Amino acid sequence: MTPRPALRAWVTARWPLTETIRTVAFIARCTGAAVAALVIAQQWHLNHPVWASVSALVVSQDQLGDTNRSLAWRIAGTMIGVGVAILVALVMTKASAVAMLAVAVGITSAIARLRSELRLCMWTAVIVLLTVPAGGSVLSAALDRAQEVLLGVAVGAVLHWGADRLLFRRKAQPEAVTASASP
Repeated sequence: MTPRPALRAWVTARWPLTETIRTVAFIARCTGAAVAALVIAQQWHLNHPVWASVSALVVSQDQLGDTNRSLAWRIAGTMIGVGVAILVALVMTKASAVAMLAVAVGITSAIARLRSELRLCMWTAVIVLLTVPAGGSVLSAALDRAQEVLLGVAVGAVLHWGADRLLFRRKAQPEAVTASASP
């Protein structure tokens, strides 16, 4: 059943083709990034592949510039959270997990308060400290979480950059180039 012409005209007047393409591209990018990051993390036998998939989604934004900013802050927040978790574990070797968690959240929330884009460092430190396997080390857990997150953000960013280049970046028209070059 085809939509009535009046309905079709109303929809296209309010939902331009470019917006439809952007919406479908966003859905495809997010789905592809989450699945690809998970599959790669599983192939690489990472301990918690869920963080690769989640990170691919966190970095995926509607606009390429927003994805680039999200990517930079995601990497910075992850590195800060990992660093704080390692530092707290090294300094507080005899402390309980609760005490280490409290100190790590205190430090990272102070950082996030100074720069809200770094809020991610708070939960990265928590995730690192709470995912240390029995008999494992915080350093090992930190490196594992960093690998998972960096894999995810890389996959999310690459899919966005590729989709943006393919769908929205057009080469300059030859006549436009020559017209601007003439006096």
